[in-house]
Amino acid sequence: MDLDLRTLAIFVKVAERQSFAHAAEALDMTPSGVSNAIKRLEGQLDTSLLARTTRSVHLTVDGEAFYHRCRQVLADLDEATQVLTRARRQPSGTLRVSLPVSFGRVKVVPLLSTFQSRFPKIDLAISITDRYVHLVDEGIDVAVRFGPLDDSRLIARPLAPARRRVVATPAYLGRHPRPTALSELARHNCITLSHHETGRVRPWVFSEAGSPCRIVPAGSVTFNDGTALHAAVLSGIGLAQIHDYIVADDLAAGRLVSVLDDVAPAPDPIAILYPQSRHLSPRVRVFVTFLAAACG
Repeated sequence: MDLDLRTLAIFVKVAERQSFAHAAEALDMTPSGVSNAIKRLEGQLDTSLLARTTRSVHLTVDGEAFYHRCRQVLADLDEATQVLTRARRQPSGTLRVSLPVSFGRVKVVPLLSTFQSRFPKIDLAISITDRYVHLVDEGIDVAVRFGPLDDSRLIARPLAPARRRVVATPAYLGRHPRPTALSELARHNCITLSHHETGRVRPWVFSEAGSPCRIVPAGSVTFNDGTALHAAVLSGIGLAQIHDYIVADDLAAGRLVSVLDDVAPAPDPIAILYPQSRHLSPRVRVFVTFLAAACG
């Protein structure tokens, strides 16, 4: 079956805009021309790709799967064209990036203005989520992930690892004895963080006698958002275990104090990941190099 790349591009645009009229405007076509192209494509595939109503257009289940594949094919073709035309000097196009919530907000988002000033032709589509993202299946170009690499289809570029710190305000530690052993945490108000998906409290991680140790401390407040957890510990409500990149400025300024450093766990590895099929992409290459230099 021979499918026209132009028709695939039309289908992708309709899926993204969820409108024949809006897609036609973006493609400089008539709505009827767009509609006819989609009908021909559905006829070739012998399946319905779009569910149409009087007000909107939505992907069917088959259409959703086909859309992700088409977008990937078109992106690969665009990257191949850039490589052949030496576009690496001025990489362009849309780069889809997935970032963990706290790391993305604290470390990466403040850098984006600098990145776009250097590469103004690259448009960034940033997804901020702690959900496990399947890069290849979901059409993500680059992701930042904590922990070891577990997908052989991906290439990893390490960043500086993140250390976990148990912190509190000087005022809180003035009201409560400073803990010097894990057993003393039971006498403190420990602010915890829960998983978005399951609601379970995330354990605090330590290292005793060279072995990892996990405990779930008790406290009066649990958050499912790291920014709120950070704000709460700054208010003096209790202790929290937080990655150092979030509290580095607070520790340096004396707003927070680190405790139990002698049982701190090994640092958590962080890496920039991208599919092997993206290693020639100019926009992937410059973003990975930029982020590695800024966060390495």
